[in-house]
Amino acid sequence: MKAFFAKITAFFLAVLAFFGLSPKTPAQPETPVSDGYAIIENGVQFSFAANATTGYSWAQTQEGDSLALDKEYYTSPKTEPPMAGQGGTQFYNYRVVKPGTTTLTFTYQRPWEQEPPISTYVAVVVVADDLSVTVSSFEKQ
Repeated sequence: MKAFFAKITAFFLAVLAFFGLSPKTPAQPETPVSDGYAIIENGVQFSFAANATTGYSWAQTQEGDSLALDKEYYTSPKTEPPMAGQGGTQFYNYRVVKPGTTTLTFTYQRPWEQEPPISTYVAVVVVADDLSVTVSSFEKQ
């Protein structure tokens, strides 16, 4: 009897996966209209328009240790039918580590090319003694 229920459960999960559904799909932020940032619980999130099909990708560097990169991921809008070559959004989630100032630089380029980035953003993030977060500047260079 257990084998029967295991097979039924496996079949049900396979059907859900086929249709792009998951019983525990984590909530993802909506794709922002433009590049930007948001203060999130225990940190800050940066988001950038991107298109993984072009070979361009975002890379980040960090000066300072008041933040730690917690999660980096790419999402593309869900469309019916799915559209090849469609752009999406690259997200960087940072968590607070300790008070201080951290400068983050985000560059958008093809990693194998020697050309300068086509887009660069610099963010200065200040973590106060109470561990609250402020983005003191976020500028496109």
